[in-house]
This record gives sequence, C-alpha cells and structure tokens, in this order.
Amino acid sequence: MALTRSTDPLVWIDCEMTGLNPATDTIMSISCIITNSDLAPLDHQGFDAVIQHTPLQLSTMSEWCVRTHGASGLTQACLESTTTAPIAARALLQYVQRYIPEPRRALLAGNSVHADKMFLMVPPWNAILDHLHYRLFDVSATKEMVRRWASPAILETAPVKQLKHTAREDILESLTEARYYKQLVEGMTTLSSSSSYGVNDTTAEPPGPSKSNGGGPGKPPWTTGATTAQDEWDMQKLKNSHVGGTTTVYDGFRTDVP
Repeated sequence: MALTRSTDPLVWIDCEMTGLNPATDTIMSISCIITNSDLAPLDHQGFDAVIQHTPLQLSTMSEWCVRTHGASGLTQACLESTTTAPIAARALLQYVQRYIPEPRRALLAGNSVHADKMFLMVPPWNAILDHLHYRLFDVSATKEMVRRWASPAILETAPVKQLKHTAREDILESLTEARYYKQLVEGMTTLSSSSSYGVNDTTAEPPGPSKSNGGGPGKPPWTTGATTAQDEWDMQKLKNSHVGGTTTVYDGFRTDVP
C-alpha cells in the first residue's frame, strides 16, 4: 500500500525530571506546543507548568540534575510552585483537547520523545497519552538517518542544539531541527520505480575506508572518532558515568543527550 500524506497534528511535549527512572523520579516541569502537520503552531503561547516538589523529593536528584536544574532556576521554582501533578495533568489534557478534540489522532512529538513518553505513562499523566495516537514523531530518529546517509554539506548546516535543558526551549529547538529536516524532504527528487532498496538487495557493497567516510587500515568507517563538536560533546558525556544520573551507557534512556 502506497503512503498517503498525513495532515494529523503534532503535540510537542518536553519534560524536565528529577532523574531518569519513571518508577521513582518525577516530572518537575512540562511544556507543550501544538502544531499542524507542517509544523506551524496552533497557539504560539503554548502550555507550561512547574510542578510542586518538597525538599525531600528533590533531595534524591543526581549530581547532574542538582547542577543543571539549580542553574536554570527550576529547582527553586518547584519549591515555590503550588501546582500539583494532578492539577497540571488535567490542565494539559484540557489544553490538548481544546485544539484536538478527536482522540487518537495527534502524535506525540519531540527529540528522543520515548523518554518523555515513559514518564507520561505514569498517573496522573497517562490520561494525556490515552488521548494521543500510539505512534511517535521522533526528531532524533530523523537526525540519526541524516547522520548516516546525508552529504557532509547537509550535516554541516544542520541546527546545533544549545542544550539549555528547559522544557519550552527544548521544544523550540526540536521544532527548528524538524523544520530543517522538512526542507530536506521537500527538496528530494522522486525515486525511480526501478530503484532498488529492498532488504534482499545483494548488489550493494559496504563502503571501504576513504577520506570521506572515515576508517583506515583494518578499520571500518564507523569506528572513527567524533567528527563534529556535537559528537565530541556527546562522547565526553558518555565517558562520564555520573552524567544524567546513569552508571553505564545502558542504564536507561538519557535525557541529557539531545
């Protein structure tokens, strides 16, 4: 069956949390911007909420969270907030339903949005997910495709995330990045019907070592080191076992990685 063009809206949600474990950690702040399928906001103001936390709740945060949320002012804002999680969840659901009354239509969107979804699966936030489609619009997935298949010129002009780690700013950066990829898709030429891209295609050979794709004697091209400042930054974080409160690379998803 051929693909058909979708006009379904996108619900961009980003959360800042006390840690990475949805079973024990909690959402500190949450923001939402709703756009149409062409990434135009339906409401430029959006939705923002800072969730009330006690000093005891915040005392379990990792070193990374203490440093990052302290610097952004979020920790103090949570201590001063009178908005509880149930109040914020109801208000966000009402906000989404105001623009998208039809259930199971809009997609949850963002960068590595599966991480936010894990926290939205926990009550009282789960009612929001119940209203949305089961599919995700993950900008990070598109980024990984572009990093593997696009030309160097495309990679060099891609937006660089500022990593401010505030919910609203993260959404705005995700939208900027998504619009960049949208322009790439719109500029693509139509594939020939004879193009071969099936999983059983045995005619294509893997690229050998070269200056353009990295590698070297006895090394495949994907074993080379970082090629951009963003990659170097990510690699340094992965070497630091305390970043994001994780102990290993596989300790769970990482909200500190864009």
